[in-house]
Amino acid sequence: MTLEQLLDRYDDVERSIVVVNRTDPDPVLNMLTDTFGDAVQVADRSLAGDGGTGSDRTETRSDHPGARSDGPADASGAGLSAERLTMRSPDAGERPVIDVDALRRNDAVPFDGDDPGGVENLALLVEGDEVVAGSTLGELGDAVLFVNSDLYVTGSRTLEDVDLPSVISGLEDTTFTLRGYPESNRQKLLLITISRFIERAAWVAGDGTLRSSFQRLSRIEDEVGTREVYESVVDAGVDTHLYGVPDDLPRGLDAVVHGGDSRDFTHSWFVVYRPPGGPTSVDGGAGSDLDRGMDGGVGLLAVEAEPRVWRGMWTFDEGRVRAMNRYIERNL
Repeated sequence: MTLEQLLDRYDDVERSIVVVNRTDPDPVLNMLTDTFGDAVQVADRSLAGDGGTGSDRTETRSDHPGARSDGPADASGAGLSAERLTMRSPDAGERPVIDVDALRRNDAVPFDGDDPGGVENLALLVEGDEVVAGSTLGELGDAVLFVNSDLYVTGSRTLEDVDLPSVISGLEDTTFTLRGYPESNRQKLLLITISRFIERAAWVAGDGTLRSSFQRLSRIEDEVGTREVYESVVDAGVDTHLYGVPDDLPRGLDAVVHGGDSRDFTHSWFVVYRPPGGPTSVDGGAGSDLDRGMDGGVGLLAVEAEPRVWRGMWTFDEGRVRAMNRYIERNL
């Protein structure tokens, strides 16, 4: 078995992102569409029509690249129909109103107001008929949209600065295909952000095992920010293992280095954190995403399916984290 074959064993979860009542300019939506690549489909919707009686349930804005323009979505999760966001109110007549109570009750959606007019620039992650999570475009901008990968390479964005908005953390177990430069300037940033989140979980835990691949081990010395991250993780007491082609071994770093030139070394991107007691199932509502990663384990696995095209997934799932860690430990 290879890491690519291990990835092929996992079933995909289909999700989509719907931006509701957008007032931010088109370039922001274009960045969102580009950043998530083929991981999810992004739709831009404003509520309109009769509230779900069968005609004109949503208005689709299609005046920008990447927007879907095929009208109301079905139950497959490819979009979000107005009836999933609205409810009939005796006072509303034929006018749809946002089900504010449902959004307010969802802890993964950042809305706690009473006025439906307050719902704007809200990106909702949808699976089937369920709103899984929500983040404002501002939150996604701070996390990935308005972030340059140089911030991580230089160390300007530290481990303390890394957090995942609900829409990104809600993408766990979703298979993605992301492209690197020059095909895309942004998509690889999602991999970098999730990698840093896993490294932060290991660092805060200060125990357990972290296994990370770099394709070329020289990257640890070439990228100041990466070197600083792994110095912090090692100093915190984490058993740290580094994997890659041994073109330039890291110096003065108390980590276990694994060198090789097989495809698992040259065409994989993984960051896997195993807690001291091994991966465990942690209720998603029991704490923050950081708590889930620290207590239960978290892993990212991607393979370079073709030059500069990465296919993979990341997960909190106990069995998947365990399988990733076991394969890497035994075979690399």
